[in-house]
Amino acid sequence: MARNRASVVPGRAALIGAAIVLAAGGLFGCPARQPVRSAYGIPRCPAAAADDLLSVDALQCWFDAPHGRWRTLSHESHYDVLIVHAEALDARDAEEIARRFVAGESVTFSEILVYTQPESPTTSSRIRRVRWTPDTGFEALEFTAPAVQ
Repeated sequence: MARNRASVVPGRAALIGAAIVLAAGGLFGCPARQPVRSAYGIPRCPAAAADDLLSVDALQCWFDAPHGRWRTLSHESHYDVLIVHAEALDARDAEEIARRFVAGESVTFSEILVYTQPESPTTSSRIRRVRWTPDTGFEALEFTAPAVQ
């Protein structure tokens, strides 16, 4: 008995259709994974930079954090207060960044303030400030600030 070609073709057509849909999804913007962000020509930090976060070497590289990367934009000290401005892929890493500065600098400073902003802010951005003192420990505050162009 001859096989009915019509009963075979729809199954094949469904497989071919599924393959086309999957391929089109990749071509037309259905993200399969997160896009790779530019490193702005800044390398990853060497291990020695993590030992001295106030060094010049630590101002020229990306550090790893639980939710992505971060870097120090600037730091300054006023008497016994350290103020750090950092940029992070994810603001959830602000506390981790502050803990790293406190681990290395708590003997020298009686107050450490770390302001963490997101990478590439648009018109405004959420800044997370983490404040540390020996008496109060860590305190976090979030606020919105206009993006600096």
